[in-house]
Amino acid sequence: MEISTVPAVFVRALLHGATLKGCDIEAALEQLDISREVVDGARARIPAVQYSALVDLISAELNDEYCGLVEQPSRPGTFALICYACIHAPTLGAFIERATPFHSVTTDCSVTSVEVVDGIAHYVFAPLGDDSEPQRLLVLSFLAIIHRLASWLIGQNIPLESASFAHPRPEHAAAYNLLYRAPIHFSRNRNCISFSANYLDAPIVRSEADLEAFLKIPGAQLMASPDERNSHVAKVTQLIKPSVADEFPDFEWVASQLHSTTGTLRRRLREEGTSYQQLKDDLRRDTAIYNLNRGVMSIEEVAESIGFSEPTSFFRAFKRWTGVTPRAYTAREKKS
Repeated sequence: MEISTVPAVFVRALLHGATLKGCDIEAALEQLDISREVVDGARARIPAVQYSALVDLISAELNDEYCGLVEQPSRPGTFALICYACIHAPTLGAFIERATPFHSVTTDCSVTSVEVVDGIAHYVFAPLGDDSEPQRLLVLSFLAIIHRLASWLIGQNIPLESASFAHPRPEHAAAYNLLYRAPIHFSRNRNCISFSANYLDAPIVRSEADLEAFLKIPGAQLMASPDERNSHVAKVTQLIKPSVADEFPDFEWVASQLHSTTGTLRRRLREEGTSYQQLKDDLRRDTAIYNLNRGVMSIEEVAESIGFSEPTSFFRAFKRWTGVTPRAYTAREKKS
C-alpha cells in the first residue's frame, strides 16, 4: 500500500511553472483526480503516486524534463544521455567530472560544479535567474536526484554532511529533512550537497544494463531516500503501522524492539528531522489521505481506519494536519 504524501506547496510550484509555459493545468488536475482545494491548501498534501504522475504528465505535455520550472526546457532523454555518456567512468569523481561539461552543453539555465575543501566534497547546483518557488523546487529535486544517482552508481548510500540552499527557510522546511536526512542550511551563498570527498574515489559498480533499468524509475520516485529502509523513521513507522487503527504502542516499547534506549532513539529521530509524535500524526494523516483518495470508504470508515471513533474529532485532527477538511479529498467533491 502506497501511503506516502507530498506537500501541496511542491504541487503549486510545479503547476506555476507549467502554467507559465502554457500547460493546461486544470485539465491535468482533472485527469489525475486532484482537487484544486487540496492543491491550494496551505498544509495540504497529495499522495506521492499522484505527484509522480503529475510530474510525468507535465513533462510529456511540455516536452521538458524540467517541467517548465526554469526558462529553457530540457528535452526528454537529456538526463539519460548524460548518464550513458559517463557510465563507464572508473570512479564517482570521474563520472561527475565528465558529466559537468555535458550539463553545460545541454542547458543555459544552470551550472554545476564540485569543490573539495578540507576533505569535504561540495556538489554545487546554480540555477540562473531570479529566485522563485518553481526554481526552488527544481533545486530541491535536482540535488536530491543527484545524491540518489551518486549513491546508486557506487552501490552504497552516501551519507550527507549537510544540504545548503540559497533561499530563505520555507514554512515546509521539514520536508527538506526527510529528503536529505542531514543538517539543512538556508540563506547560504549557494545550493549544494556536501559529503566526504573519499566517496569521489569509490568505483562505479553499475553497467549500461543496470542504468537502463535505473532510468525507468520515475524522477519523483528517485527523490526517495536511498537508505529509507534503514532509517530510524522507516523502522519506527514499520513497527507502529499495524496499530494505526488502534492505540499506538508507547515509546519505551518501540525503543526496546529496536534494541535502543529511549534517549538514543529520540535523538536519532530528531537527527532525521522528526519525532515519535510527529511520526504517529504523519502515519494517521497519510493513511487517511490514502483511504479518502481511493473513494471506496465513507468518511466515518476512514476515521475508524486511523483510530477515531468519532468523526468530529477526526475532522478537527485532519484540518490541523492538512489545513483542509476530509471532504476536499473525496471523489464527490473532486467531481463537483
